Amino acid sequence: MPKHLIPFLGKRYSGSVNQNLLWRDGNVFLMDNHRAALWCWQQKIDLYETRHSILHIDRHTDCLSANLDAHLNEMPDLRRLSVENYLNATVALSGSNSLLFRWDNYLSIYLAKFGKQVSVVRSIDHCDGDAPDHPRTFRSRGDEVPSNLLYWLRKESAPWIVNIDLDYFFFELENSSSEDAKWLPMFSDEFIAILFGEIRRAMDEGLVIVVTLCLTPTNYTTGWDECLELSAKIFKILGSTHPTL
Repeated sequence: MPKHLIPFLGKRYSGSVNQNLLWRDGNVFLMDNHRAALWCWQQKIDLYETRHSILHIDRHTDCLSANLDAHLNEMPDLRRLSVENYLNATVALSGSNSLLFRWDNYLSIYLAKFGKQVSVVRSIDHCDGDAPDHPRTFRSRGDEVPSNLLYWLRKESAPWIVNIDLDYFFFELENSSSEDAKWLPMFSDEFIAILFGEIRRAMDEGLVIVVTLCLTPTNYTTGWDECLELSAKIFKILGSTHPTL
């Protein structure tokens, strides 16, 4: 049954660590902060044992390498971890405790910990952040999507994690100040329908084992309401139930 995995805290600021929303319908998860994605993947695939690949569509690479060793030393066993304990896990940095998983480092932690189980990393991003550290990483151009998407997913025999942030689909107007940044949608509804239609086809073919979709409603998009409107369209295409918020 579709359900909230944590109590919905409202349309609040997300930032780097605030988790206000985490929703699940089957193998499709919706969140406002991307840092929860790693825990979600483990619920659908044993990251420790199962060979798999990952498709990452995001404005950012989410592969911050700073203090990575310290984070790995505090890495809990995801197989025995509740979502609450995952979100509250900490690491000691510069004499104080910080949350272990952030929106900008969960993917670098994942690749460092589970990289041997990962066949392919396919990242479609805006080159914002540290590059993924994996020997079989492919950084595809945006204009190669969605026409090549199903080919990429079919090419690898391993099941796929599909990890998407809606901030990929927005752009910032030039000359807008950081205090009053203005973001606008960058793609048409037709593009969205085609892209997620291809992902739905891959799901129906059994190629995709889990989909994580992040709103990022603050800083890089037009806000909560617009992001939820877009995610509702995407959930409909994927055949999943979207939360009513």
